[in-house]
This record gives sequence, C-alpha cells and structure tokens, in this order.
Amino acid sequence: MSSFPSHSQEPPSNRAHQQESGVWRGILIGLRLLGLLVAILIIAIALDMLIRALDVSGGFFVQQEIAITALIVGLVVAIVVYIVAIQRTMKRVEAWQQEGATKTAHFALWSLGITALVVVLPIVLAIVLPQNPAP
Repeated sequence: MSSFPSHSQEPPSNRAHQQESGVWRGILIGLRLLGLLVAILIIAIALDMLIRALDVSGGFFVQQEIAITALIVGLVVAIVVYIVAIQRTMKRVEAWQQEGATKTAHFALWSLGITALVVVLPIVLAIVLPQNPAP
C-alpha cells in the first residue's frame, strides 16, 4: 500500500468545512442585493408615511404630488444602489474565480439570478395577469 503525498497541509475535514462556508458566503453575498432593495423599500415607504403625516392640511393634490415625488426619489435611489451593488458583487465573483474559489462564485451567481427573478417577477405578473375590469 503506497501513500501519495498530499498537495495541501490541511486535513480533508477542514477543506470540506471551508468549501461549505464558501458556499454559504457566496449565497449570502448574492442575496445581499435583495436585502438592500428591501431596506430601501422600507425606508421609502416610511418616508412616504412621514410626509403624509406632516402634510395633513395640504389637501389631496398637494399630498399626492409630495407622495409621488418621494416614491420616485426612492425608486431612483434603489436603482442606483442596485447597480452599484451588482458591480461590486460581480467584481468579487471575478476575484473568486481567479483565486479558484469556483463554488463560492457559482453560488453567488445563482443567488444573483434568484434576486433578479424576485425583482422582475412582479413586473411580469402585472403584465401577464389581466386587469379587472379591463380598460
């Protein structure tokens, strides 16, 4: 029975633990975008509620203008934060691929795809499902 020298100094159980933690790290990095979008959504809705509470005497049309402006600003901020976060995540995935941590990179890309699906799904449903009553 011959024994071949191992290429790494770490025991196999330690490598398995590192791969498992790398997988979870990739998943969490990819889903961080979804968390950012949820946080921005909560902040935008809270800001809208605050504006409505402060502007009670303004009348309906004034409240409507302010509420729409606040939600549009929240949407623009969400788009900018989402684009910047995607760029940073893709740079991190590229670095993982160059380092050889392909499992971490694959799971990060899969979770980015899931995040994109969660973002696009309401839009697709709004287009596909008929309005009741039809215009």
